[in-house]
Amino acid sequence: MSLMRALAVACAFLLAGSLPTLADDRPDLTIAVNDIPGSLEGIEEMGNIAVRITYSVFDTLIRRDFNSDGSGRSSELVPGLATSWERVDSRTLDLTLREGVLFHNGDEFTSDDVVFSLGAGRGHGFNPAIPAADRFLTTLSHVEPLGKYKVRIVSKQPDVMLEQRLAGYAVYMVNAREYLTVGKDAYGRKPIGTGPFKMAEWVDGEFVRLEAHDDYWGGKPTAKQATFTIVPEISARIAGLVSGEYDIAVNIPPDQFSVIEGYDDLKLAQIVLDNTHMLVFHPNGPLEDKRIRQALSLSIDRNLLRQALWNDGNYTPNGHQLPSYVMYMEDYPDFAFDPEWAKALVQETGYQDEEIIYRLPLNYYLLSLEAAQAMQQMWKSVGLNVKLEPVENWTQVRAEGTLIRPWSNTHRMPDPLGSFVPQWGPSSGIQKNKRNPHRSWSAPQAFNDALADIVAKTDMEVRRDAYRKALDLWIDEAPGTMLYNPLETYAMRKSITWAPYSLYYMDLRPDNLSFN
Repeated sequence: MSLMRALAVACAFLLAGSLPTLADDRPDLTIAVNDIPGSLEGIEEMGNIAVRITYSVFDTLIRRDFNSDGSGRSSELVPGLATSWERVDSRTLDLTLREGVLFHNGDEFTSDDVVFSLGAGRGHGFNPAIPAADRFLTTLSHVEPLGKYKVRIVSKQPDVMLEQRLAGYAVYMVNAREYLTVGKDAYGRKPIGTGPFKMAEWVDGEFVRLEAHDDYWGGKPTAKQATFTIVPEISARIAGLVSGEYDIAVNIPPDQFSVIEGYDDLKLAQIVLDNTHMLVFHPNGPLEDKRIRQALSLSIDRNLLRQALWNDGNYTPNGHQLPSYVMYMEDYPDFAFDPEWAKALVQETGYQDEEIIYRLPLNYYLLSLEAAQAMQQMWKSVGLNVKLEPVENWTQVRAEGTLIRPWSNTHRMPDPLGSFVPQWGPSSGIQKNKRNPHRSWSAPQAFNDALADIVAKTDMEVRRDAYRKALDLWIDEAPGTMLYNPLETYAMRKSITWAPYSLYYMDLRPDNLSFN
């Protein structure tokens, strides 16, 4: 073969791509979780188990940098899909979008996607497709495109927390073309976002597998795949870590800390969550009388629960607030523990030992059953006959006859607009229970009026006064009560560098996940 012919053949092989490509040596990450959601549509499924996954599938316009101070709970706002933003007035925010961002399907992210993501066709504004989501953007009026890479977001009224809203729940940016083509349900099963990971495989009851979105605007992901595998039993999650089957396991209880620490190649990562374990009291049967609801709350020894279940590694908020709130009321009283007062209230009502059904799902809230068993004895000591009914799912929890159920309230912003207002206010499921309307709490008008002031007023002193009034009414009405903020503990390989946040997000972006 002549030299020229040999060169021609070599060139042909190169053009045909016949040379071997470099192997992708990034690790696969397997995360053992207690459950996975039924949908990954970010505003349809906003529970704890969903946001673990969706946070790495989607992006927001403005991003909350949880780790800006190393705490995992910072509220500092930084650019996300918007590179900058500017207040035009108290109701209007202009945002400049990041150019060249690609969705998982290759489409470019533009202002059209913002308009759709925050519009009624998805879940916001007038007659939203997913009404439950709108409670987190209650002030939103409309979104105007100001060009391909610029948008204007307009509120119906002044909103001091608009930027924080845009960094939180229900504001993931979705691909408008794909969403409109396949519809909400199909999109929820195979979401198209701009995040560092995209959908690869979903096997119901077993796992959700994501694969790296290598065109991610924030840098190439450090893992090739991330698989969220359902492992309901804590012992099985730990055994899988030890054997090497799993890399990270969630919801590790305090009595297992020493087990993990006994292995040279494993470690713990912990944070007290901006999420409060609650009880909801359905105003039915004996609980129609608010004195019984008050007695249920007054007879709970929260200090004992924290010590016995959490090694006192967590805390109970003083009222429905957190110390990180921009208008935190340090002087607001703690939840009272007064069994004698509770006993007197029970006797005063003429309660006749009627059975009070407390239904709770297994393998959802860590230590929920143990807490329920302890509270059952506390309630018994003041004369309340509470029957525990552990069940398999939330449909059973919500079935006829439930009078007490567990819940958690996530503090999505450092303000009552991030938790108290959307979760207990006039637009909440608590006040508008569509599944069981007879269980809805009929809140006093004064309570909803106070919440309206929290939403609409810009003077912080006026908002704080309204907040205090609403909290007082909530404590008196007792539609529910707070137990504590849980200590969330992850177990993982020591070769992994990853930091948890004070919300249930599992951030797998390259700046928060690396391998040694």
